[in-house]
Amino acid sequence: MTGFRRSVAVGCMLLAHTVHGSMLEAATVGEAYDLDSKELLYRETHCVSADAGIREVLYRDTDDELIAYKTLNYAPGSTTPSFEQHNLYSGDSIAVALRSGAVVVTTRDDSADGTGRSHTLTPSPASPLVIDAGFDAFVTDHWSSLVDGQQQRFQFPLAAREALVELQIRSAPCTYPTQSDQCFRLAVDNWVLRLVADSIELGYDAQSRRLTRFRGVSNIGDGSGGGMAVDIHYRYHDLAALECAR
Repeated sequence: MTGFRRSVAVGCMLLAHTVHGSMLEAATVGEAYDLDSKELLYRETHCVSADAGIREVLYRDTDDELIAYKTLNYAPGSTTPSFEQHNLYSGDSIAVALRSGAVVVTTRDDSADGTGRSHTLTPSPASPLVIDAGFDAFVTDHWSSLVDGQQQRFQFPLAAREALVELQIRSAPCTYPTQSDQCFRLAVDNWVLRLVADSIELGYDAQSRRLTRFRGVSNIGDGSGGGMAVDIHYRYHDLAALECAR
């Protein structure tokens, strides 16, 4: 597993967790299957605040045990949310925040003394900046041009490389059977890195423009430091019974 591939997925995610489960409601659930074996690996429940400004994602394994959680704050912008993700399976965490036009990335080992390491990345004015789940708003903001065949580019922070990389997104045929989805291919905008980095496939319902599939390397590790290649199926109904408290 390359450092880039894992970084895109982790990044492709600064808040103190002051938001309590009672303040959030389940809005989406994703079921992550192994891309090859089709085995169910984990579920992710997306819980949002009433104004959609805060989102918490709870990751649970097939035994319903919490293995990770992530909180996003969309105050900086719909495409540039600040976020913090804690990985219980590995005991580490990552936080990314936009401050005065710069991207501050902080990583720490939660299982040790909790001290962190931070570095600052300066985006180029040549292309827009997208952070973590902000890619979803970027897709919907550029929906018409993407569907019409235009390619879009944006900068994305990769924590492991301590760098911002240029990514490209374009429409592409879906690799899975569907009669309703519009698919897009997300890849590195650098031919050298493309030799070692797998692309990511995003599937959206063409009518509602909501994410239905994510096919690529997950932001949840396999417990030994590697990312998992997953096929995540998202749904937006029958969520009332889902628990948003950790």
